[in-house]
Amino acid sequence: MLELSYSLGGFPLNGVPLGLKDEEDHTQSFSSTPSSSSSSLSSPSSISSPVVIHTSSKGRILTRSVSHFDESKSYTERMDELLLSSSLRRENTLDGKGNDFVTKRTTSISGSRGAPFIVLPKEERFEILREKGRFAVDIGGTLVKLVYSSVGPPDGDGTTDLLLNFRKFQSIEYCIDFLKDVWQDRNSECYLNGTGGGSFKYAELLQKELGVKVKRTDEMLSLITGCDFLLRNNEDESFTYHHEAEGLERYQYKPIEEKAIYPFLLVNIGTGISVLKVDSPTSFSRVGGSTMGGGAFIGLGNLLTSARSFDELLLLAEKGDHRQVDSLVSDIYGGDYDHLGLAAEVIAGSFGKCSTLNHRRAQGLCEDAKEEDIAKSLLLMISNTIGQMAFLYSNRFEMRRIYFGGFFIRKHPISMRTLSYAINYWSKGVCEALFLKHEGYLGAVGSFLDMTEEQKKE
Repeated sequence: MLELSYSLGGFPLNGVPLGLKDEEDHTQSFSSTPSSSSSSLSSPSSISSPVVIHTSSKGRILTRSVSHFDESKSYTERMDELLLSSSLRRENTLDGKGNDFVTKRTTSISGSRGAPFIVLPKEERFEILREKGRFAVDIGGTLVKLVYSSVGPPDGDGTTDLLLNFRKFQSIEYCIDFLKDVWQDRNSECYLNGTGGGSFKYAELLQKELGVKVKRTDEMLSLITGCDFLLRNNEDESFTYHHEAEGLERYQYKPIEEKAIYPFLLVNIGTGISVLKVDSPTSFSRVGGSTMGGGAFIGLGNLLTSARSFDELLLLAEKGDHRQVDSLVSDIYGGDYDHLGLAAEVIAGSFGKCSTLNHRRAQGLCEDAKEEDIAKSLLLMISNTIGQMAFLYSNRFEMRRIYFGGFFIRKHPISMRTLSYAINYWSKGVCEALFLKHEGYLGAVGSFLDMTEEQKKE
């Protein structure tokens, strides 16, 4: 069991900074802005008091102390750190048929040596890592994700666990500097496993700076392999998001029995969107996708607002009221449209009110649209489209479990809330939107697990 001890300056202890704070109380209908009925919440930048994480496993205590969250880190990095180091409430575990079961898998842990980690299973293939560590990177267009092995501190009886550590970097240069520091026993015969487009782009740089060989692994295969490994071995890997709850209660783990993991749909939202139908670790196919992904969001955001990064755009969206620029059902019908079951607050047309903006401004009926409102409308437009598309694919292939991953999610409450509501709304509660604790690291983990014969001999 992992315990998180914290205090928040100016906030009650149950006001964990993972939600949103709106000035007005808005309805909970599909596509509307978040409710402010919960207690006051803020972003992780509000945390100023020490965070102390105590992790107990097999009778030992491991402690990680953090004097404060690094203010130089983005909102996403702080959110990622908090979630990976938190013990969330666990929902009933299912066997794929709706039946509860008691899991016998060992819960993985996190929060040591300055980086989150999980304990690797006690399998023969990993024992070689006690003598020589292994490193793998997933180099995307936005972030560099690194996973690497290490040996944990000894138990009372002298036994040690093998750990898999997780780190993210904003640039390849930062990652290289870190690798130079921690990979002390590397030599020209060592391999750095890599996946993602950057493993091609930066292969020569990595070889030159680190003096190692670069072994590239297929991006899609690494993604699925990493997802399979984490779902099988990390009991608390998948979780659901519940906006109506407060604090960490909004994030609830959803373990699943190993034999019931497959099939599932994996919606990977990066620059574009790929929808993968996964039947087993080795049987999967890309069944569809869309260009309306993270690239469209940040691209249009740059054109329409002053934001110059993904996180800046999300922060603008938090403060916005999309009703100032979107046309709602109530704007057309004066209220609910009962015949079709459409509530007054449902969005009828994204940016619909902007079509008459100049005319209404000339009549003194409105002011210029605020960029916060534009960012909120843009985020909802993209998220709602992704959610509906994901449901249609799940319905086509009769998939009840839909996992969302990719840098667009970023464990951000607005993204997860909108996707969760969309799946619940369109499936009438039959399907759930599932998120992965280590979603940004799936490719890196899959690459880590791929060993050449030479690596095995090492």
